[in-house]
Amino acid sequence: MSGRTRLALCAFVATMSASCALLPLVGTSRWIAQAAFLLAVQGGVGMLARRLWSGRVLTVGLQALVTLFSLTVVFAREEALFGVLPGPQAVQWFAELLTAGSEDIGRYATPAPATDGIRLILVGTVLLVGLAVDALAVTFRSAAPAGLPLLALYSVAAGLADGGSGRLWFLLAACGYLLLLLAEGRDRLSRWGRVFGGVSRSAGGLAAGLDGAPG
Repeated sequence: MSGRTRLALCAFVATMSASCALLPLVGTSRWIAQAAFLLAVQGGVGMLARRLWSGRVLTVGLQALVTLFSLTVVFAREEALFGVLPGPQAVQWFAELLTAGSEDIGRYATPAPATDGIRLILVGTVLLVGLAVDALAVTFRSAAPAGLPLLALYSVAAGLADGGSGRLWFLLAACGYLLLLLAEGRDRLSRWGRVFGGVSRSAGGLAAGLDGAPG
């Protein structure tokens, strides 16, 4: 398994670990399985794009586009063009769902029912955070700043939940972030080893060539 593949898997785990803090907010946990599937699709597109080309901005843009299409298929298929493309009717439907979801959040106490609007907000938030984490940790190879969107996700969940999200959710999110940091550290060490190994072989070849040169 390559270093970037390992980082991508750890970014997925870190995002889902932090997303578990949202579970107490609604009365069902089915939405998180949906979010996990769409997040896996998003991460898979990123892994494929990084193998095909080295453009970082293009990779993130492609992931964002696939994420938009995925949300359209799940939440606005009937209003979308050909069931996939987010046309004007789909955009209007998204706006109505977001408005209804915001009203539902203010209306219901936790755990709230998983209405379509609330599910869109939850799944969309997980995918946005996952995109940021994957872009920072994997595409740009900087895992430390990826803790900021993870912390923001946990903080919002802790602020909305009655009595906070609990120590379990905090430990789970922290473990996911630490796993991501460890994966980045291992990736850096492996790359240093390849550099130093290449230098040693080059130096050895140069020395052998000098010894074999005529005096």
